[in-house]
Amino acid sequence: MKRLIAFFMVLSLLSVLAFAEDIRFVREELPNKQLVGPDGIYMMLSHYNRNISLKNIVGYEQELAVYTSEFKDKIKVFPAGFVKIFVVKNDIIKEITTKVPDIPEDGYLVVGHGRAAIAFMVQFGVGDKVTIRDYTPQIKDGKYMKLIYMPDGSEVEINGWNRGRGPDEVIVFNADYADKTYSNEWGIEFAVDVDEVCEIRPMAKKESLEIPKKGFAVSGHGNKVEMVKRVMEGDLVELGD
Repeated sequence: MKRLIAFFMVLSLLSVLAFAEDIRFVREELPNKQLVGPDGIYMMLSHYNRNISLKNIVGYEQELAVYTSEFKDKIKVFPAGFVKIFVVKNDIIKEITTKVPDIPEDGYLVVGHGRAAIAFMVQFGVGDKVTIRDYTPQIKDGKYMKLIYMPDGSEVEINGWNRGRGPDEVIVFNADYADKTYSNEWGIEFAVDVDEVCEIRPMAKKESLEIPKKGFAVSGHGNKVEMVKRVMEGDLVELGD
């Protein structure tokens, strides 16, 4: 019996490691490029002409990569991670698939996993015009705040910036990330503009929350929901060290 219990403990630990690889506070290797689509919708690229380094991808994560004809390696994809691929020629989507095709000489491939595929890329269709634009991060020198000062005086620790929200996490998004949070419905989110809560997305609402251009959005899941749900529109919320 003791051996059986030990086996399941090890198995549980390996499972956690397999599904929680990218838990960095902020991703530092981003190419600072965004994919822009119809009506100005957009999302930051996690990779540009570089393969994903994760060993596994789950649905709540967000990976969006672009590969041009300069990329000569085999493109790495994770079918279980809800992969979706755009074949783009002359900035027009010519095909949408889940299998990796050849990279067109006069275009590129857009490869999405997780929320990038099932929440962001589903807004596009064949024939849509897309562009890739550079952006300058809003936060310079990596000085990302680590705390949220709530209206009731409590402080909430931030688990990460501008990445997919994992279980029992609080993630903060700014407009570098995307036009919306694109998180799943199993959490509480609110947007803050000029330090005031301007919109609240309750649990189970599937429509994504818009991220203010010069503000931020807070997204909480699981045991962190209680910490972030006690807000009303007009409340003062600030970030700090």
